[in-house]
Amino acid sequence: MAESPKTPEPKPAAKSFENSFSQLEEVVRKLEAGGLSLDEATNLFESGMKLATKCNEILSSSELKITRLQANFAEQMNLVPEPDGFDDEDA
Repeated sequence: MAESPKTPEPKPAAKSFENSFSQLEEVVRKLEAGGLSLDEATNLFESGMKLATKCNEILSSSELKITRLQANFAEQMNLVPEPDGFDDEDA
């Protein structure tokens, strides 16, 4: 029997988020420490904004996936018939 194709794991996105967030924290630490030239600070700030945007996109994507999963689950639960013996009319 041939193996079914595996679905991609969500871990790469999580690692990508963790990596980007860690880099963002480092940028913030460097900016807060000061002692940078205006050009260095500006470049770091730009890098930090790109990292923050990437983190936000990953979080938004994850939120959308969770919302869809919840909606699908709720829809499936509405399609499940009530088991016998649980009707209100029997009470």
